[in-house]
Amino acid sequence: MTMRRPAALPALGCAVLLLSACSSASPSPITPTTASSRGVPVLTDANHRPMPLDPYLLDPQQTKTISEGYSTLVSRCMRRFRYDYAPPVEGADPTGIGADAPTTRMDGYFGFQTMAHAKTWGYHPETAAPEGGSSPAPRTAGETTALTGTSDPDSKYGPGGQKINGRAVPDHGCVGEANRLLTGSVTGTAGNPDFVVSLKFDTLTKGQRDPRTRAVFTAWSTCMKGKGLTYADPLAALGDPRWSTAAGPTGAELRVAVADQECRHDTNVVGVWFAVDYGYQQDAVQLNRARLATVRSAMAAQLAAARRARSTRS
Repeated sequence: MTMRRPAALPALGCAVLLLSACSSASPSPITPTTASSRGVPVLTDANHRPMPLDPYLLDPQQTKTISEGYSTLVSRCMRRFRYDYAPPVEGADPTGIGADAPTTRMDGYFGFQTMAHAKTWGYHPETAAPEGGSSPAPRTAGETTALTGTSDPDSKYGPGGQKINGRAVPDHGCVGEANRLLTGSVTGTAGNPDFVVSLKFDTLTKGQRDPRTRAVFTAWSTCMKGKGLTYADPLAALGDPRWSTAAGPTGAELRVAVADQECRHDTNVVGVWFAVDYGYQQDAVQLNRARLATVRSAMAAQLAAARRARSTRS
């Protein structure tokens, strides 16, 4: 959400799979008595079902636009100081989900949801980077100053003003300049606003704790036990620490992932989960309508600035 490191792009999403809150913003409270699920659909994959908060968050194409605009602005600024520097940009699939990724949002709200993915990738994203690889070359002191506005290794950013090759470094360096041109402030948020991200995680957490969701999780867990596997809910299967320590899917992981998909199908866990979360998001939009309207205006302005940057590359 906010730009965490000067050497790369603004962090445009928290995670491919939404498992826990990651922001401190404070949306209006939503309670189980106000959130009501719609008619419960029968689903194994909800990635292509729009959610009420989707219009207030960047989708994959918009994320790519912001990413490319930011990269262009930083690179252009660095060239003024005679440095050839290009931050990485988001790839063709910034979600990491692959062919079944949603088009209206960056996140797979309910984990990987297709049998095809389970059989091939287990719980690993299709776009997982291979282990190892070369590290970026270390920056010189001058390059660091131009990029961040400070040469102090203990400071992330500085006020700029230093002269490099006859030009004054901008406030917060070229990173600050890119942020200012995209958001209007050198410390602005490039990407999704923390408020909406917090709202999204708040509704997701409430949906996961809702009695309707817990009941279908119990049914799913019973199904998994029938296959000799013990997990309290789909998140526990997804978050099994054995998967994160392996570079790729193991035989055990593939077995669990396939069983997970079978039990999702048999219990309609995704259909119930989706319907409950949809209700919480719907109420969140109603409770925060004025602030969300401001978010949409800011998002439109940021996208327009990113498009201008891309169209005037030099």
